[in-house]
Formats: sequence, C-alpha cells, structure tokens
Amino acid sequence: MSQPFTNIVPEVDFHGANGNVILGGDSIAADRYSEARLAPVAEKYILDGVEKNAVDMIWNFSEDERWPSVLPSVFPRLLVNGSQGIGVSIANSWACHNLQETCDLLIEYIKIGKVDNDNYLPDWPCGATIVNKSDLPQINVTGKGKIVTEAKYEIVGKEIRFTEFPFQVYIEPLIEEIKDAIEKDKVHNVVNVYNKSDKKQVLLTVTCSSAAKTKLTLEELFAATSLRSQFNVNQVAIVGKTPKLLTLHDVCDIYVRHNILCIKREHKFDLDKTLDRIEILDGLVKALGNIDDIIKTIKDSDSAAKAKENLLSCGFSERQADAILAMKLSRLAHLETEAVLKELQEKRELAAKLEKVVSSEKEQKKILIKKLRSLAKEFGTPRRSVVVQKNIAKPQKLTKKAEPQDVVVTYTANGYIKCTPASQYRPASDNIAEIRTTTDGYIQIYNTSKVYRLKVDGIKRCLAADKGTPIGVILGTGLTHVNAVIGCGEDRDVVAVSKSGRIKRFNTSLFDGTTQSLKGQDFFPKNDVVAIVPFENKAMTITTNSDKSLTVDMCQLNSSGKFSTGRVGAKMDVTDFVTNVFVSNKESKILSSLGAKVK
Repeated sequence: MSQPFTNIVPEVDFHGANGNVILGGDSIAADRYSEARLAPVAEKYILDGVEKNAVDMIWNFSEDERWPSVLPSVFPRLLVNGSQGIGVSIANSWACHNLQETCDLLIEYIKIGKVDNDNYLPDWPCGATIVNKSDLPQINVTGKGKIVTEAKYEIVGKEIRFTEFPFQVYIEPLIEEIKDAIEKDKVHNVVNVYNKSDKKQVLLTVTCSSAAKTKLTLEELFAATSLRSQFNVNQVAIVGKTPKLLTLHDVCDIYVRHNILCIKREHKFDLDKTLDRIEILDGLVKALGNIDDIIKTIKDSDSAAKAKENLLSCGFSERQADAILAMKLSRLAHLETEAVLKELQEKRELAAKLEKVVSSEKEQKKILIKKLRSLAKEFGTPRRSVVVQKNIAKPQKLTKKAEPQDVVVTYTANGYIKCTPASQYRPASDNIAEIRTTTDGYIQIYNTSKVYRLKVDGIKRCLAADKGTPIGVILGTGLTHVNAVIGCGEDRDVVAVSKSGRIKRFNTSLFDGTTQSLKGQDFFPKNDVVAIVPFENKAMTITTNSDKSLTVDMCQLNSSGKFSTGRVGAKMDVTDFVTNVFVSNKESKILSSLGAKVK
C-alpha cells in the first residue's frame, strides 16, 4: 500500500526500503529499519467521517472496542489502486486507473446516471504501453477481460533501451528471463543485457549483434519474456457480504449510494449536535433575560440538586438547567450576552443548512461532487500509461529457425539414448546403434511390436562421456527394451523375427515422416519381436530356448507391406520360442528353406 510502482496513489506513507522496480516488490527492509503511517489521502478521504457516525460501528473480535464495519471512503481505491486476492469464491484481480479520470467518471455518473465504457481505460503506476485498446471496453461492460502491456522502448542503432515496464515486472528477474530465452534459442542475435538504472532513471539496455534485425529481435523479446505481459481482470468484490462480479456501472452505483448515505449520516450527526447546542443557548438567553429571578431561585435552593429541580419547574429542560448551573458569573457581562445571542443566530442558520442537506439527495450529490473535485485537484496526476491498438503476431512466426547441425545419435545396451555433436563424437563399446544425422532429422525406434518416430532435436544434447536419457522417459511409455534404432530416410530393408518364429522383411522408409509420433504404430502386428537385423545376402541363424537352431537364406524373403504379419520362418514345438537371431559373416551358399523344422 506504500509502493508508488504498485499503487497510483499510495495509502501509506513509508520511511525505509519498501521494494523497488529493480529487485522487485518483495525486496523490503526488516521492520526495525522502517516506519509507516497513514498517507494524507487516507486521513482526509478514506477515514474522514468515522467520528461522525458516517458508518455502522461493530465490536472487534474481543468485544472490548468498536470499529467501523466499512470505511466512509471518498477515495475510490478499488478503481484507482486496484486489488489482487485469492479466496473461497472471492478470487479477484482489479486493474489500476488514473485518479483524475476516475473522479471525472464518477462525477459524470452522479449527474447523468451513465458511465462511458469506451473511454475509461486502465492506467498503470509504472507507465508502459497498453496495446489492446479494442479489448478494454469489454472489461467495463462485463467485469472480466485481459490487458496486454508492453515495455516502453527506444531503438538507438543496435541498442534497445527499455525505460518503463509492465505492471509488477521488475528488472533483475527480467534479465534472468531474457538470458534464459537466449539460452533456449527463443531470442537471437543478442550480445549483452545491461541494467543501467540509477537514481534518476530506470533503464534496461539490450545490445544486438551487427547482423541483427533489431525490430525482429525486439518482437522476439516481447514474445518470449515479460516485456509483454497479460493482466487478467476479474472484478469480484464483496457487496452486502456476498461476492459479486461487478461491471463499471455497478461499481459506480455502489460507490455513489454508499457515499451519499455517509454524507447524510455525517450531516445528521452535525445537525443533532447543533440542535443540542441551540437548546442550551435558548436556555441561556432565557436565563440571561431574567437573571435576577434565576439567581434568587438558585440561592434559595438547599442544594444543587434542589436548584436543578427548581429550574426544571420554571420551564427549563434538563440540559438547559445543567448549562445554567454550570454558567460562570463572567457570562453575565453585556458582551458575553451578545456573544451568546450571536452564537445562537449562527447555530440556527447552520441547522437550517444541515436540515436542507439531510432532507435533499440533490444537496448530498453536490457535496460528493465537491469532494471528488477536491480529491482530484489535491492528489490527481497525469496519465502514465499510453493506450494503443497493436496487432500482435503469433510467437511462432517470430522465431528464427536454427541451422541444422551434424550430430550422432547413439543407443546403449542399458537403455540410454543421447545426441552428440558430430565433431565431438567418440565411438564407445557399449553403443548398440549409431545414427549419423542432423538436428532437424527424425529417428525410428523399434521395440517388440511398435515403431516410434522421434525428432532428433528432442533428444538431450550430450558430450561423449555423458550417460544420456532413458529412452522410456523421452517416449513417456515406460519402454525399456529396444530392438533397433534407425534414422528416417535411410531407405533400407531389415528383417524382423518374432518370438513364435515368424519372419518379416520390410523397408524402413514405410515409417518415415516429418512429424513426431510418440504413440507408436504396429510394424509387426500380433507378434512379439525378438530381434531386427539388416537384410543382407547372408545366412541368418535362429535359436530357441531348447538350444535348437535353424539357418535360413535371407534372400528367400520377399519385402512386405506396413501391415503385414510376415511369414512362417521356423516351425517349432509348442513349448519352444525364439531366443536369439544372428547373421553369418559369410555369404550363404547352402541354406535351409523357410518354414523348416527347427533341429
């Protein structure tokens, strides 16, 4: 409530460190180093009237003191300083508005009963530029909407200078955001980021490379960081102990009705006090007109109580009798009598004015308008935020496509996959697969029944000595066993052998594509694949769990389609299943025919 970069008009006068736009709103000093008191606007336009019964007073939690149930606030703080809170049914988010414009809006509503939804626009205490002007009237009409704010900037050569920032965006955290965006390749051609703020100004500079298109880099910064921020408005407030979503018209109506009631109660309080004083002055004037008899009556009384009783019998009220008995002898002087008569006349004139205000809503509205004008004159400031309409391009259109780099994708026996720059790659003995490709390429991963397509750029970049990432983590399937890892576009034939002895030859180009598919698709339907081997003019030996084997000629296999279930490769007993497949290093000359009995 004391931060000038969070509130248009701070309600607390603070001495000490209470946060700043460099480190953030939470960078405050310890209690022992700071002091706080109410700001003048709170004393004059929020609390004024409490002592005159302007609002109902209720007991506190311990029931030893009364406090106001609400405040008789002329200062429209919910519209001017906004609010953000989270609670059961009362999550709210109110934007800030200019005080002068708010007072003008309320005065217009008091006069004609209407609000200008199109021209009452948010204003941030930190300035900056609101860029979605066409969306803002809808907030006033419905109570909900978005405010998109961009940092104020200036381009000087290859340097972008930011001097004002969106609401609740602070420089040091923002610098970390920019660095992170550069590291993630969301922002390009940035050489340095400097915080050049001092006591005179707030300044963040971004230096671009000589080859950079500064406007493009600026749009990348807006898209990837909080230099462009969205504030979601949700105008919920407690009305009669009930949370309600309020339009601008609702807010103005509630404000005006509340303040008119407070003005009426204040003047009724003053009227009652004035009438009480008139009653006493009437008694004094009557007593001074017949002072000798009054003195004699008091002197003849046995006690003060008897004197009061005698005065009451003479037609004086109890309050008048008390005032006469308390009157000093000095009031008998001629000038003192004139002063009483003059005060009586003034009080009667004041009572007439107060009675007019209490009985007339028109007069109450005049007083409220006068208070609003006084508030705006004393605490109003020029608008800080500029409001424009800007067409914002989609972020993906702003991202510069990185140049493909040569890499080597390897898969190890313990189930880890990694991507290493080709210039840094060193062969390792535990690598099962080694695919030379580029960062914009795709690879195929075959397990026991499905093939998955994975973009190379989605694999963690590692050095030769790094372990890599479990392949199941990347695919999100809990996959542990992999039969083959093949690069898309290799266009080669492979042979898959199932646990039941079926064999399928197919070309890997069947599963090429330019989109990532992590759900997988069947490459050998209704079969559990034991191994996938390259198709060659060689012998392939199939072994079973009972140490039986069969050697076949791979050339006898015809290429199959994507959904083929293959053909019988080896006939086995019911209890037998394939455990291993390996290819001879020599060309096959004498081979068993497919479908033969395993021996």
